[in-house]
Amino acid sequence: MKDISEIKDELESMLSFLRIAERLKEKDESTKTFIKQTRDLAFDIEDIIDEFTYKLGEEQGGVLPRAIKRCRNIKTWDDLSSKLKEIKIKLQNIMERRTRYDTRGMESEVKPRIAVGGSKSHVELAHFVEEDDIVGIDKYRDLLLKWLKDEDEQQRQPMIISVFGMGGLGKTTLVTHVYKIIKATFDACAWVAVSQSYETDDLLRRILKEFYREDREKRQAPNNIDTMDCRSLVETIRTYLQCKNYVLILDDVWSTDVLDNIKNALLNSNSNSRIVLTARSCDVAILANKHYMFELKTLEADHSWDLFCKNAFWKSANKICPQPLEQCAKKIVEKCGGLPLAIVSIARLLSFREQTGFEWEKVYKDLEWYLTDNASKIHEKVHDILKLSLDDLPHYLRNCFLYCSSFPEDYTIESDRLIRLWVAEGFIEERERTMEEVAEDYLNELVHRCLLQVVHRDEVRRVQGCRMHDIIRVLALSESKELSFCMVYEHSREKLQRSKARRLSILSNITNYCTEDKSHLRSVLVFNNSMSYDLLLSVLRSSKFLRVLELGGALIEKLPSEICNLFNLHYLGLRATKIKELPRSIGKLRNLQVLHTYDSEIEKLPKGITELQKLRHLFLSDDLDTGESKIEKLPKEITELQKLRHLILPYYLGKNIKALVGIRRLKGLHSLANIGATRKIVRRNVEALTELRTFGIEGVRTHHCADLWNSITKMNHLSNLDVISGRGQELQQLGTLRLPLPIQELWLRGKLDKTSVPELATSFGSLTNLIGLTLFYANLDEDTFPYLQALPALMFLGLYEAYDGMKLHFQATSFPKLKELLIQDAPNLSQVEIERGAMASLNKLDLHRCPELKELPHGIEYLTTLKDLYIWRPAKELVELLLGGGGGGEGDHSNDCRTRVRHIPNFTIGFKRDGKVVEERI
Repeated sequence: MKDISEIKDELESMLSFLRIAERLKEKDESTKTFIKQTRDLAFDIEDIIDEFTYKLGEEQGGVLPRAIKRCRNIKTWDDLSSKLKEIKIKLQNIMERRTRYDTRGMESEVKPRIAVGGSKSHVELAHFVEEDDIVGIDKYRDLLLKWLKDEDEQQRQPMIISVFGMGGLGKTTLVTHVYKIIKATFDACAWVAVSQSYETDDLLRRILKEFYREDREKRQAPNNIDTMDCRSLVETIRTYLQCKNYVLILDDVWSTDVLDNIKNALLNSNSNSRIVLTARSCDVAILANKHYMFELKTLEADHSWDLFCKNAFWKSANKICPQPLEQCAKKIVEKCGGLPLAIVSIARLLSFREQTGFEWEKVYKDLEWYLTDNASKIHEKVHDILKLSLDDLPHYLRNCFLYCSSFPEDYTIESDRLIRLWVAEGFIEERERTMEEVAEDYLNELVHRCLLQVVHRDEVRRVQGCRMHDIIRVLALSESKELSFCMVYEHSREKLQRSKARRLSILSNITNYCTEDKSHLRSVLVFNNSMSYDLLLSVLRSSKFLRVLELGGALIEKLPSEICNLFNLHYLGLRATKIKELPRSIGKLRNLQVLHTYDSEIEKLPKGITELQKLRHLFLSDDLDTGESKIEKLPKEITELQKLRHLILPYYLGKNIKALVGIRRLKGLHSLANIGATRKIVRRNVEALTELRTFGIEGVRTHHCADLWNSITKMNHLSNLDVISGRGQELQQLGTLRLPLPIQELWLRGKLDKTSVPELATSFGSLTNLIGLTLFYANLDEDTFPYLQALPALMFLGLYEAYDGMKLHFQATSFPKLKELLIQDAPNLSQVEIERGAMASLNKLDLHRCPELKELPHGIEYLTTLKDLYIWRPAKELVELLLGGGGGGEGDHSNDCRTRVRHIPNFTIGFKRDGKVVEERI
């Protein structure tokens, strides 16, 4: 026990060392070797600690006396003792070799390949890019020019503008191009690259020198700039800028404190001055006013192709791709994912290659090598610039980021799934909030750093799905391999190499999996159908310390009993498999936290599941609206899972509901969805579940309401609530419902009488966190709808078969924060009226199946923030009006309608034509 305690302390020190060492910008070969050897040794120590924990648990559990179990394990304890001695010897040896072969002195004169702040040459070259070579940024250029020229009467300080996005998008090129156009209209101008490790004095010094360098009157800079202290620099800059309109470009800003550190020199009372920041992080970008910032996106396909051709065929007059090369060239461009830096770098490389299909195909096949190998020029241009973003990651985000490269290329990663995997892997730090909430913060931070791209968000703007850009993924895979973090088996022709990688991601069928001991593995992730029963059996027998086993989509029909030997398993994913039952001994998985069985063919859960004392998530059905889960019955023993945290039940469990009468025992539940309402459930059970964050209950009848509202009032942490009434039933006595203050999203699916809506609005008026409200079948009309308009924080409002009135009126100042409004199946709605000032933040308006709607909403021109307008199946008169199909007079009305909506970038109307529903952009 003493040896184990000592080795745990040693491991903690090693991990601290590795966290610091891996972020060093420059490492000599000796240091790299030492880091690798230390990491491998840390892995060995983790294996020993895990095995010790397992054997100790075996001794303490079960009915056999501990002494007998210890005797049985004498050989195992001897083996562990021997391994500990070997570890100590290895540790001593690598320390001695580190001293013996230290080469840091020998390499002190070697010039680093890339400066701490990034590739200065790349930044400077942006000044010499010709306008003809700039592609796909017209709308960004025009917007930036507009902001630089605008005179805002409300502005009292220099306007701050920001452009952000992932590395390599062309932020520097865009801003520099605009700077060259606009700088002559200002009295003073300066362009400065900030870098990751700037010093305030040095930054002020470079700003001052740049102002003088660009000085139109060619005045000489003070001779003592290089020796000035900070105070002198501030005073000199202030004196120089006095009574001047200036433009200052601060390129590649990494820290949010940059402006704070230099503001005393710059932020004078001249409101016509401009400061423009470029950054890779949204957190830095919001230093600007929210109305003067934008995110630069990847290029669209046609612009990517145009940029490629201009650089690959720059020697020819027409810069057109020869027909024989076009197919391969388009595959190369597609691989670049719209990233200008990659497109230009690869195009320039190809411009010096022989223009044959064979030569270009070789480049395409070796593209990953060009991007990751030190010997490649593309590596120097692309990898080093993107790697700055990785180097800037704090240690708590690094593993989370690398983990995303384990998913297939172009894969949409569900955020909830990713969060649960991160928690199971042990990446999330313990804080006062739940680990899932902390993990969501990590996800948002990676999005804000532009290292993950958002694929879709939910109604209240939470990230629902994300992906990793292909070029970023190549970088992450390279880093992951170097750190032995994960080995991704991506092509069936590859050989599964020997590796100490802690994780294995299987993206294609493995034909040569070795059965040797793989106790270093902690996670196996399987995608699509690339896992056979025999392969799974080999994995289970050779990888006894697995924490995560994700078998999503595997076509296996049976789970080997060997899985129950994985004492360390935290996450078991069986989604979309053919597995119909779980082994009864699954209760041996005492550390299991997450069990995913939805969309599998499991029909019954074994009694052994009640022994899973650390189970935190049990997902039985993900398709809640269709009831496609194969699970037909839940054993009553499910209520014995005292540490269960998330229970998502099949939609309409029906006759089997009695199995959940004892659910009050699961006091640690954080999520409970689709439980059916009975008197015992709403009165004696639900009220005990005070830790719930998400709660969904169905089949609620009138006589359940009073008890249910009383139980919900006690859920002090509740943030999501979904109440579904029985068919045709009313949700009554809403005035007695006191929702907890943390509530963010509310779904009420049932009829509301005339008195319920005022009660609901009065009750909810103080809920400053309620940002999403969805009502079904609510019977709202002209008299009751106004009560909802006072909800202070609402960002999403959805009305599904919920509005029966003929006119919908939005008063001035109503719904001040509303971003999205969806009205569906309003059979009588013929007129929508919007006063000036109503819905001042609205981005999206969706009017879906309102067959009496014959005209556009009155006052739609007041919705200046509206970006998306979608009208689906309105009255044919409105369709004809918008499309100008009613002859000359109606054509005039059509022009008037289009004028009223010309400020809306995306306006789509859906209607029937020749018996088919079609869509047209207006």
